[in-house]
Amino acid sequence: MHPIQSCIVTEEDVEARPKRRRADTVERLLDAALETFADIGFAAASVEDVCRRGGFTRGAFYSSFRTKDELFGALFARETARNIARAEHELVGIEREADPVSAAVERCLSTFRADRTWVLVHSEYRLHAARHPEAAAALREHSAQLHARLTELIDTAAARAGVRLALAAGDLARIVVALHDGVVLTHLPEAGPDDAVGTDLERTDLERTDLERTALLLLLRGAVSGAASTD
Repeated sequence: MHPIQSCIVTEEDVEARPKRRRADTVERLLDAALETFADIGFAAASVEDVCRRGGFTRGAFYSSFRTKDELFGALFARETARNIARAEHELVGIEREADPVSAAVERCLSTFRADRTWVLVHSEYRLHAARHPEAAAALREHSAQLHARLTELIDTAAARAGVRLALAAGDLARIVVALHDGVVLTHLPEAGPDDAVGTDLERTDLERTDLERTALLLLLRGAVSGAASTD
């Protein structure tokens, strides 16, 4: 006699399957959108272009997103959340470093994507938002949420490192983002496509990283006024 094994499928399992499929579809749509917007620009890209890149029908797109702008909102949330999570992970233990400021710069440079693709797509959408009030309002909301998380990250890291900031963490967050985006955008024409290879591209990447490192060190050292109060 062989034991009879039964497979019990619960109501929760049945309900979870469509949710998992939808989540997978959304992720693949976001991947396709990132590539498509980077290749041909947000304004030029159509829903059909994104679907074609991801291997989806228009129905699959509209079952997840109402508009291309809503798709960008989800893409913004995903990309920025990933970067914040990386930074939070890398800044753990910053208080044990002999030079917390220098260590913070090196850790963030190594973990934030030198993200030609995302910075390019984000900049494309900024231009779109400059001409469309509804998109501008949505982008302000997305950016405010990112700014709040960055501000909290800076405040927490400064407190752990035992340093006092000479300017508000929120202002520092804005300056850091502007500096990073500016450095990457300045080097975009020199870097060429993401799949380019060779000595020239490697040299450009090194120059960009060195420039950003120097600028961040100057900025953060100027922003740190001394040891934080322990009262």
